[in-house]
Amino acid sequence: MKAVVICPDRRPETAFLSRKLPLALVPVLGPSLLSHWLTALADAGVKNVTVLASDRPDQIRAAVGCGERWGLQIEIRAEQVEISVAEARRRFTVENAVLVDRLPALPDAPLFDSCAGYFEALKLWLPLAGKQRVGTREIAPGIWAGLRCKIDPAATLVAPCWIGENVWVRDRATVGPDAFVEDAAMIDNDAEISAGWIGPRTYVGAQTEVRNSFAWADGLLNHVSGSFVEIVDTFLLGDLQGEHGFARSSPWLGQLAALLLFGFTCPLVIIAWLKNGGAKDLFLKKRAVVPTAVFGTQSLREIDYSELGCFRGKWRRWPQLWSIARGNFTWIGNRPLTRVQAVQLETEFEQLWLAAPVGLFSLADTYGVGEEFGDAARAHSSFYAVRASRRMDREILRRIILRSSQKI
Repeated sequence: MKAVVICPDRRPETAFLSRKLPLALVPVLGPSLLSHWLTALADAGVKNVTVLASDRPDQIRAAVGCGERWGLQIEIRAEQVEISVAEARRRFTVENAVLVDRLPALPDAPLFDSCAGYFEALKLWLPLAGKQRVGTREIAPGIWAGLRCKIDPAATLVAPCWIGENVWVRDRATVGPDAFVEDAAMIDNDAEISAGWIGPRTYVGAQTEVRNSFAWADGLLNHVSGSFVEIVDTFLLGDLQGEHGFARSSPWLGQLAALLLFGFTCPLVIIAWLKNGGAKDLFLKKRAVVPTAVFGTQSLREIDYSELGCFRGKWRRWPQLWSIARGNFTWIGNRPLTRVQAVQLETEFEQLWLAAPVGLFSLADTYGVGEEFGDAARAHSSFYAVRASRRMDREILRRIILRSSQKI
């Protein structure tokens, strides 16, 4: 059996939803709209599907592949404009032609006539979505949570609400009622979500309130009034996509500076060591996970690095200046993890810790939690991995110098 699937073109009424992806790939409580339709067609016995895409067909091709996930044979065809169902039936001589502008189980709930209509469709779909997605559980009446979620005991969930896979809801955050959080998002401390939709891989900052609105990456749209604003403060709302492509070592000038500082301070460290009685544990050998160049790969190679066992505070890291000079560390990055610690990173957001290079100093250091491995350290390190910039690196270094001078 054959079928033709028509992906919707951009709609002015729901331009917000197509900022990042074609409308066919917009997530609807987990899977994309196109994925919902391909699943329904496969369940109906369809074997061959032709997908017509006029908006970013390359992204649709990358998301769908050849259809193996659904047991289908799929062909992606790029179109200049969106064609009608009648024209698709005539051109391809098939009766089974559909326009994916609504969910298969909700034919009377169009998704893209307005953002308010999309939100109403989500509320209608919620009871069915939880039963169809593998691993999703109703943890309380009207509250659905996906796999690998991390919900702090001090967080408040109010029905009805949806928590997607790999979502992190931190302490004292409030989600609901009528709140829908898509996969791999993070709701930080004391944030409040009500009558809102949080897009995938979106960071909602501490004490941020999202009410009657859609939040996706750095965009915020009120689905009642239609007003839109782009948030420039990444501590309020941000994108957790994590596509930096970091340099894994400092430039030659940074390596030279580390080497010179290492040589200049070496006599001071030796004198301090002698005053401490020449302790045998001057150097503590540890194993540090060094992330691969591409985030998400499974291999974790390890290197040796050293710490000063008879010192406290940042001076323990003095031997790591040599690691910078050798190209294994950078000046600013995320602190190293052992392999055991790395496998404890549960959600996709936490695993972003490994996307940034190993650094002598970190964003967590500026908050006094640099050597810890708790929730605060994970949040700061993962946030740095997706929002890092030269400006942030300079600010981290400035704050660390300021903190050190105040202690002196």
